[in-house]
Amino acid sequence: MITVQNIMTPVKTVVQAGDALSRTLTLMQRNRHSCALVVDAGRVIGLLTERDLSDVLTRSLERGCLDDRPVSEVMTPEPVCLAEQTLLLDALKLARDLHIRHFPVLDEGEALVGIVTQTDMANAYIRILEHQAELVQTNQTLELASLRDPLLSVRNRRAMDLDLGRMLSQAQIQGQSMAVGLLDLDRFKSYNDYYGHLAGDRALRSVARAVEENLRQGDTLYRYGGEELLLLMPDTDLEGAWQGADRARQAVERLNIEHVVSPLGRLTLSGGVAAGRGVGAEGLIAAADRAMYQAKRDGRNQVRAARQAPVIARDDCAGSVPSE
Repeated sequence: MITVQNIMTPVKTVVQAGDALSRTLTLMQRNRHSCALVVDAGRVIGLLTERDLSDVLTRSLERGCLDDRPVSEVMTPEPVCLAEQTLLLDALKLARDLHIRHFPVLDEGEALVGIVTQTDMANAYIRILEHQAELVQTNQTLELASLRDPLLSVRNRRAMDLDLGRMLSQAQIQGQSMAVGLLDLDRFKSYNDYYGHLAGDRALRSVARAVEENLRQGDTLYRYGGEELLLLMPDTDLEGAWQGADRARQAVERLNIEHVVSPLGRLTLSGGVAAGRGVGAEGLIAAADRAMYQAKRDGRNQVRAARQAPVIARDDCAGSVPSE
């Protein structure tokens, strides 16, 4: 926590009560200070500010003379002082409530050690706000990074969990259908084994980019795991979900990425979709997963839809095959 000790100005412009006003003004100008501290035997007894000088100058001009006089006749007597350990916020509140712009600062023995002005406090508070803004920006950047897959630059499984819960609640409130699509690259293990993992990473990035570029507005793509992608499609029925997933399949097919190990000769994907109202996340994804396995069994490079909204647990697409 910042205290006035951290921002105060060291004592320089200190005068005695009997010092001439002209000498004090010269000292303030030389030190570029907006006020002077008036002391007697080491104790602060007054404060001479620019406002005090302006008042005496105005009165002197009105009388038609500029007479010199001692500081004690012009100063503000018994100024409010702050302890070194006074918190910045407390000092600012005091300045606001008492309409004070200058505070002498005293140590534990009540000896004068400095002066803090309203400008000093305002500048310090601004620096705090700027630092807090930087921290907020940094935290937001880190939070966004934690929700994105570093390889594919799409949202990750953690982001999917957050978004899916929110979207399902919204769909339930509005009585809308919610759809998901699971997309899995065909024979991708064989692709990695043949071409190498660096080539596999490049292929994955190309696939994710192609799929994302062909999404409807409002749909979101996630990396579900490995080479598996998931589509969230709010306010979408089963037919619309199938069309969205098939657009993704066609986008990957158009990439025409060579895959000599595949009977199709190029990298493809298979997909499964499911949709329903008032459906839990697990049931929806499980139904899409079964439909995707059906697409694998039917020859790959195609999209299958769950035959029924996953309201109850049932095996819409029985059996399983390796996901490659």
